[in-house]
Amino acid sequence: MKKFYLIIILITYSFISFSQSELMNNYLDFPETNIANDVAVNPNNNSSSLTPIWSEDFSGGFPVLWSTNSTNMSGAFATCPWVWTTDGTWGYWNGNNGASPSNGITSTSAADGYLICDTDSANHYANGQPSGSTYQYIESLVTTNAIDLSAYPAVSLEFEHLFRYNNLGNGSFTPPTVYVSSDSVNWTPYLVNSGIANNTQSSNPEYTSINISNVAGNQSTVYIRFCWVARCYYWMIDDIKIVETDPNRLEISDHTYGGWWLGYQATGDIGIDYTFNPMNQANQNPYRMEAVVKNNGATSQANTKLHTSVSDALGNVITTASSNPITSMVNGYDTLATNTNFSPTSYGYHDISFWASSDSFPSTDTLIRGTVVTDTVYGVDYDWNTDGANAGSGYFLGRSCGGQVLANAFDIYENTTLTSISFHVNDKSCVGAELNIELYETNGQIWLEESDPHILTASDINSWVTIPLLTPYPLFAGTSYMAAVRGRQHPLDTSLISSTTNPNTSRYLQDNCGSGTWYTISKALLIRMNFGTINAINDQNYKLNFNIFPNPNDGKFIIENLHNELYDVVIHNVFGQQVYHDNNIKDLKNEINLSQFSSGIYILKISDKISAFTQKLVVE
Repeated sequence: MKKFYLIIILITYSFISFSQSELMNNYLDFPETNIANDVAVNPNNNSSSLTPIWSEDFSGGFPVLWSTNSTNMSGAFATCPWVWTTDGTWGYWNGNNGASPSNGITSTSAADGYLICDTDSANHYANGQPSGSTYQYIESLVTTNAIDLSAYPAVSLEFEHLFRYNNLGNGSFTPPTVYVSSDSVNWTPYLVNSGIANNTQSSNPEYTSINISNVAGNQSTVYIRFCWVARCYYWMIDDIKIVETDPNRLEISDHTYGGWWLGYQATGDIGIDYTFNPMNQANQNPYRMEAVVKNNGATSQANTKLHTSVSDALGNVITTASSNPITSMVNGYDTLATNTNFSPTSYGYHDISFWASSDSFPSTDTLIRGTVVTDTVYGVDYDWNTDGANAGSGYFLGRSCGGQVLANAFDIYENTTLTSISFHVNDKSCVGAELNIELYETNGQIWLEESDPHILTASDINSWVTIPLLTPYPLFAGTSYMAAVRGRQHPLDTSLISSTTNPNTSRYLQDNCGSGTWYTISKALLIRMNFGTINAINDQNYKLNFNIFPNPNDGKFIIENLHNELYDVVIHNVFGQQVYHDNNIKDLKNEINLSQFSSGIYILKISDKISAFTQKLVVE
């Protein structure tokens, strides 16, 4: 089930048949870095330019007339009232054992202080409470004094916040929620967690705007309350203001091109956003553009539409599309999809732009996401140049308590053959750690194939590694598979796989430090599938027929044919595009010149009618 955008009603979030882990943060090596994979053009859509009627930036500390209250829902003594700080969270979840703060909000006036509810720190054994699965649920709320809005019929509450939580969907958990009252007795709730998944930090900061006119308009005593019931992580708020509501105001968010919100319901797949998408898969599964449009104005918006535009790497517009029009009601969240999809006809990078409009509101900000149409590479990460520049922090793979398995899911839309799996080795990994790749069917986590063991070398650390399967494995349309990497238990030789921030994916960890249960995890992984013959099985005896030198090189190198036999030589770039082909290699020494191409990683394949091997080339 995918996320649904509803105000007041609690959101549930789950994936396929996998369990949700309450302690997946234990497998993070260090706090994850947000990767700039999306672009917002005129990114002030979520922040009003109107003069505030009322505001609070906490520059004077905790407001004197405000109140805070905290209750342990289990009847124990650990509580977590809201406090003023400039530190961020002191929670134990991030690996520093509460020795120093981290993950502070980067709000507009963060330097002057903000409020925090640091549940993870309050609930930890160092403060008298048990840790792990016995954490207790704590209700924490902070309430303003009365605000006079009697002269304003249409008002909106705006603020910046930062949060992370777990247990979404648990009946004991209440996500970040704002409550509004005109009498301090009857309260109207507004859910403000933006559909963020478990174990995932929100944007820093997350800008939120709520039309509260139906409760607060023309009222002389308005109270605002921030409240949640949580057992771990944190919530911070800053730069709160109340402004007059624009009559016409649309906002756009949660844009996707894989059919993550609606498309999967019709096709039966997961709806993943593939950032590296093989042409044959993309043509059978055209890009399905969707986004969430919110009416944050004071009036309904007629003829509301989602618009998209697809451009190539040179900025040339290839195609445009729009959704069917709707009437967007005040405070409404509408998930819209274009009425035509995009089937690519050319390889390479593409930008997909998203914006919304109505009869009274000409355009929201434009949000842009990228994707690369490849020949054989299937991936969900944003490491466009396959150089690790956009690799995030890592998840443990091999560790002292057991060899974990990390995996990304991939839906197959056209029959193909998986020959190898590529993954990025995080720089916290150790030389000498042992691992291998594996293939599973996603439904039931059925093991299908594996590779020989691979020992990490110095050149593997902070680099992409490609390992062939023992036998190329056929993949069938209509089936979902997991490309996985398995670590080994070792007291010292730790290994980690780097992560990425693509939210519209399915990604998993098999907890072999515990019972071997498969869990969903919060971040996608830098693990890719490779199809066809580009990464064919590496026959070591066949490889010994050749010398390739120098490597790395400046684009010029020699293939020495030790047996003086006839072979094909094909070279592809990391996008799977062929840059060199010679089907008559027989000379003892063949000089090849790739200096006209950009520096980077290339894959060289030498083959005859029976055997083949591949070699990674580094052009500097």
